[in-house]
Amino acid sequence: MAILDERGAYLYLNQAHASIYGYDSPMELIGRSWRTLYDDMELERFDSTIMPLLLAMGKWRGEARGLRKDGSTFPQEISLTALEGGGIICVVRDITDRRRAEQTMRDNLQFIRALIDTIPVPIFYKDANGRYIGCNHAFQEHICLTKEQIVGRTDRELFSREQADFFQQTDKEIMAAKQVRIQESSLVCANGTRHDVVFYKAPYLTSSGSVGGVAGAILDITERKETETKLRYLSTHDMLTGLYNRAYFDEELERLKNGRTFPVSIVVADVDRLKLVNDRQGHAAGDELLKLTAQVMKGAFRTEDLVARIGGDEFAVILPETTMAAAQEVIERIRKSLAAILGEDGRPVLSLSLGCATAPDGEGLIEAWQRADELMYEDKAARQSESRGNPS
Repeated sequence: MAILDERGAYLYLNQAHASIYGYDSPMELIGRSWRTLYDDMELERFDSTIMPLLLAMGKWRGEARGLRKDGSTFPQEISLTALEGGGIICVVRDITDRRRAEQTMRDNLQFIRALIDTIPVPIFYKDANGRYIGCNHAFQEHICLTKEQIVGRTDRELFSREQADFFQQTDKEIMAAKQVRIQESSLVCANGTRHDVVFYKAPYLTSSGSVGGVAGAILDITERKETETKLRYLSTHDMLTGLYNRAYFDEELERLKNGRTFPVSIVVADVDRLKLVNDRQGHAAGDELLKLTAQVMKGAFRTEDLVARIGGDEFAVILPETTMAAAQEVIERIRKSLAAILGEDGRPVLSLSLGCATAPDGEGLIEAWQRADELMYEDKAARQSESRGNPS
């Protein structure tokens, strides 16, 4: 602390005040003007800004740059109070350490920002009110917005109402529980693209220990989800025809045993002369015949019926809540469809042997399938006999 007279000369200063400016004893400054402790640039600032404010308000507090005895400068915090008669009470504090700490903090913050920006995972952070206060480049690319369009805005300003409500509710729960939350969700970006994602969110605390907001990272699992969907499809469908496969057909039969959709009818179909087509025209022609069979079968049945390819040339259909009479009507429709599909020679392109049976309850399902299969083979035998009797 120091006391200056009306001319700005030191009347009193303590040892701490002298030491701040690099003097060994307060006596070195007694009678000298305070102006010797600042360089020309800082004196101009005092004359143009600080002293007029002190005279007008009677007090001034702020930061300045002091000049030590050895000619070095240092940042300082000054508190000036005007006295009656023109004197001034001056309190000075060296803030070099604080400035260094602030600079170190700024450098660290810049490093962290640069580090976060190089991470390819989308990262964001919001304050306690849900406003975005920062994000990395990956987050900007992910939601198709620039940092200027993101920072300072809330979820309601960036996403649909439904998404925003979900995000905000989740953030509130995270801040209240002060716990990390890992949650699978979807994210629709500004360009309308939909992503399947996993959110990793956690609350961050202020220096006082209160929750400052939420920080989060996003893992895009869209490709994984698509792969899972494809794998599920492949595990239940026949690759060539797109129909359900034998494994799924067996699962559905098992499920229906305890169902309430009886009577259940089963239709079995077998492609006639497929081996002959494969041998004479090649397997590509045989594949086309199987695809045509699939189209005919799908076109003949309801959406709730399960059409499957259960073998090389064999197809089966499960018809819930279908009587034997209704199943036989479907078979007749299939026969009419086949008769209408003619080749260049005017003959039917596709021939199917068909059989059907009906189960009144779950215990009769396997038996009905077996019976439908037997009837299909009887139909095939009858067709072959008829074909031999009519060689034309």
